[in-house]
Amino acid sequence: MKKIGLLVDSASDIPAEIKNQVNVEVVPLVVTANNHEYLDRVTIQPQEVYQLIEDGYIPKTASPTLGLVSQYIKKLQQRGYKKIIAITISSGLSVTNKVFKIASENVNNAIITVIDSKSIGIGSGLIAAYAEDLINANYDYQEITKRVQQSVLKSKVYFYIATLKYLRIGGRIGKVAGMVGSVLNIKPVISCDSDGIYYPVAKARSEKKAISRLLKLAIEDASTNESFRLAVAQGNDKAISSHVLTELRNSFPKHTIYTGDVSPALCVHTGPGLIGIAVQID
Repeated sequence: MKKIGLLVDSASDIPAEIKNQVNVEVVPLVVTANNHEYLDRVTIQPQEVYQLIEDGYIPKTASPTLGLVSQYIKKLQQRGYKKIIAITISSGLSVTNKVFKIASENVNNAIITVIDSKSIGIGSGLIAAYAEDLINANYDYQEITKRVQQSVLKSKVYFYIATLKYLRIGGRIGKVAGMVGSVLNIKPVISCDSDGIYYPVAKARSEKKAISRLLKLAIEDASTNESFRLAVAQGNDKAISSHVLTELRNSFPKHTIYTGDVSPALCVHTGPGLIGIAVQID
């Protein structure tokens, strides 16, 4: 039995094959809709959020409560994990990282290191996938935390969204804000900067060109590094996702490329039509 547990939040879109490992627990964010509180990916699924948006109702999101994080830490402890690595979405986009830190400080009989991925969605999820690979390869705890923290500094996430409307409504628009009032046909490719804040990394005149830029950026990052992982996440646009995946597989035929969808908590802030590529660099 592995001695190290892995704790992540649900807005870190951790690949399903990693999520299902015995030493992994995913703490759900909270989604509020129609005066009900739902647990991200537990009692509400992405498709339900898209339906709400289509019906003109935009849900709200909140970080997991302190009690909820503590509950999931306890689950790992009960299964015998006395050392835990926790990875969260960017502290620049959510208080989730802070909640994880407070919860971990109140734990007895366990060592917990909370790592800020400075990323979100599949970007953060892929950092967690790297941590799990290191755990499975039997690296010791300090070495794993050191390598993961180094990877955070090098790894990238890029995403394209059909409209900036939902980022603006949710107040998570960061340095992309200047583009809201710009020419309507500008299509940005967004990334997270070194502080984990959204910024436009490229601008294109059409969706097709934006997707092309998205691919170019990710392929360049991966090509210039020896050891990397790749993942594609989609938000209700399987056609573009399939095209992006094909292009990446053509460029890196020997690589496993993780795929998945965007969590309900992220759907709220991006709306439908998101395509994200994460490049995790060792």
